[in-house]
Amino acid sequence: MIIGHTVRQGLAAVVLLAALPAIAWSADGAGTIKTLSGSATVTKAASGLALPIAAGQRVYAGDRIATGPDSYVGIMLNDDTRLTLGPGSELVIREFQFSPATYAGGFLVSFLKGTVKVVTGLLATASPERVQFTTPSGTIGIRGTEFVVDLEP
Repeated sequence: MIIGHTVRQGLAAVVLLAALPAIAWSADGAGTIKTLSGSATVTKAASGLALPIAAGQRVYAGDRIATGPDSYVGIMLNDDTRLTLGPGSELVIREFQFSPATYAGGFLVSFLKGTVKVVTGLLATASPERVQFTTPSGTIGIRGTEFVVDLEP
């Protein structure tokens, strides 16, 4: 009985330790707001509330970021991908996972409206098939390192 209990405790500890890297990915979020000129909001998927954003703020998978008129937002994802949203633009970070130790992971970002400049980072270099950008009318495959998406109304 004591041996069985000890094995169960050891197994539980191993499972907990194995889950820590996934928890760390979530805790780090997807990236950081690096620059802000004008006004912008982030809408959290869980609450649906649109809140003003500020430089230095963390962004997470599920966040919808929108810029106001005459506003710009620069986002640095954790794999060094840079996203610059122009005035009246909107995107959603649908999925994001990245391990800085192995460069494993992937992400999906949906452009909803406006203009976004993208400079890809480590994930697009290591695993371009795991990096996806979508628009209302299609999906962008990554073969280069820099591009601009301009969605006309």
